Amino acid sequence: MSAASAVRVNSPVANATVGKSVFIKGQIVSREDLTIEGEVEGTIEISAHRLTIASNGRVRADVKARELEVIGSLHGNIEVTEKVYVRNGASIVGDIHSAGIIIEDGAQIKGGIDLSRPNVDHQSRMTSARSEIQELSDAVLTS
Repeated sequence: MSAASAVRVNSPVANATVGKSVFIKGQIVSREDLTIEGEVEGTIEISAHRLTIASNGRVRADVKARELEVIGSLHGNIEVTEKVYVRNGASIVGDIHSAGIIIEDGAQIKGGIDLSRPNVDHQSRMTSARSEIQELSDAVLTS
């Protein structure tokens, strides 16, 4: 077994970190969980993973993620497919669109919150309901 494969076998789940002294300006796209302890300005897209903004983290970016935990501050719009956790001491300025949200006492949010579950079956239920309405309407008209 090579040294590289031994490291892979024994390594924990992948998690990238932007350190406390790091400032990033631009677009971040990640295929693993990401923790931000420094500053980021731009856009962040980690659609299939979790983004954590640590207590020292300062983010001015639009965010797309599977799950988001904010302990520091975030200024930007948020699209999360699962859940947003806004911890005590956190600050968010921007609109939040998510399937769920947990807001602890002491957290601050300024913006809109839209809680709706992404539902693939939603469109088919709407189509089915329209068909039923049409059938009832046709039955009434032919009576």
